[in-house]
Amino acid sequence: MVGIVAYGAYIPRYRLSRGIIAKAWGSPSMGGEKAVACFDEDTITMASEAVFDCLGGIDTHELGGLYFASTTAPYREKQCSSLLSSVLDLKQNIISADFGNSLRAGTSAFNAAVNLLDSSHANPQNKILVVSSECRLGVPQSDL
Repeated sequence: MVGIVAYGAYIPRYRLSRGIIAKAWGSPSMGGEKAVACFDEDTITMASEAVFDCLGGIDTHELGGLYFASTTAPYREKQCSSLLSSVLDLKQNIISADFGNSLRAGTSAFNAAVNLLDSSHANPQNKILVVSSECRLGVPQSDL
């Protein structure tokens, strides 16, 4: 049976008050605060932190694949999932793929993992790691 066995999350620790944003743009505040990535954080570094949180008690040698989903990946041609595989020291022969250019990238990656695990092509003991990460920049003079 295919299912979710673990999950993890990462949110940047820096915060910016929405009141300060509203004051700077001369608009009403939405209230609350916004998480802000540090200067050296991108979708890959944030994805790695979420994965470290997710894989607490899971043996990485059980992973048969890694799917990375993002609309704000830092590279156009370099495969982010293979870079994450190296960071996590995963096996060399896993399946890896990047999903992007759509707000449904995370859902597409998850569906692809489920379909692979449901198929006869997957080893029943393998697990597929699906990572979705975003670092969207707000448009100037917007609430974002």
